[in-house]
Amino acid sequence: MDHSSGLDDTDCKSSIAFTEALVEQVNKNDVNAMVLLQREMLSRYEKTNEMLINFNMLSSARFEATSEEFRKHTLLLYEMKRDLNTIFKRIRVLKQRLGKLYPEAFSVCSDVYDLIDEEDEEENTATLKDQNKDTKPNS
Repeated sequence: MDHSSGLDDTDCKSSIAFTEALVEQVNKNDVNAMVLLQREMLSRYEKTNEMLINFNMLSSARFEATSEEFRKHTLLLYEMKRDLNTIFKRIRVLKQRLGKLYPEAFSVCSDVYDLIDEEDEEENTATLKDQNKDTKPNS
């Protein structure tokens, strides 16, 4: 046991000697300068972090407002599209009634109107399909 305690003392003395040698090699002014630089950098990082947090909060608020405006404008466009489809449908009905009341006037231009009506019907069929796709998921 004596022999093992003697090794512990030797190990302890050599550890202390090594530590003292390291401490003597380190310049305290350099260590203090590094600590000051680290504190300055910490301060800069904290300020930057605070600025980024403020920016994120502002961006989030603006995004919310813009998203709400975008949603309202999208709904307005859908309503306008629906209104225009209704108007075109009424115009078509009026043209059909006038065609029945004044067939001779419409027979002169029937070829032109038939082509236009076919194009309108194709567009309206595609529009109705789009509307059905848009309204089914939301309902």
